[in-house]
Amino acid sequence: MAQSTTMKLAVEHHRVSRILLDFDLTIEFDNGATISFSEVEVGDLTVDEDNQFEGLRSFAALNGLVCEKADYDESGVLRMLFAGDRTVVAGPRDEVESWEYCAADGSTVLCGPDGAVESWPAPEHPRGEAPTVEGLPSIGATVVRLSTGDDAAVEFSDGIKLLFELPLDSGYLVLRESVTSSSVSEGVGETTHGDWVVELSSGHVIFYRPRTL
Repeated sequence: MAQSTTMKLAVEHHRVSRILLDFDLTIEFDNGATISFSEVEVGDLTVDEDNQFEGLRSFAALNGLVCEKADYDESGVLRMLFAGDRTVVAGPRDEVESWEYCAADGSTVLCGPDGAVESWPAPEHPRGEAPTVEGLPSIGATVVRLSTGDDAAVEFSDGIKLLFELPLDSGYLVLRESVTSSSVSEGVGETTHGDWVVELSSGHVIFYRPRTL
């Protein structure tokens, strides 16, 4: 019986620098490459749309670890091994994309429905990364991404980033919630003068000390 051909992803021997959550869970590496998952097994836990916040907490344990192996086969099964024998496995899904690898230059490998793997070269004119903008988010702006690890942040739909590590147990109260009020504290209650206070539609309140203070 012929053995299945495997192909490597260029993240081996690279360190996990951030874990991000928007609509997918994403691992970012110190070479700028990312791998995003709609469904994935990390250790004994299967993560999909229904338990992403649990997945974020589990994936956070990969921060700082070096990837020892990362390859996928012709059926679309991606297997990764990290220091400490931590494993990540993503198989194909029936109707939606399962995982997507994006190199720092923009070249892409995608596992589509039923395990169809496609790849694209780097674009001729890569898009530059949007600059980080710190400030009070606008009323109605939605939290679109959480990240933990290097340069952890809470990111809003209006382009604002609050550069801090949100306690992951609060993730479900923050992601996809909209801003109902934002102000600068006068130093009452839990805050000190100049802190930013951002209240979300879930009722969760973010107290943030700007780096310039």
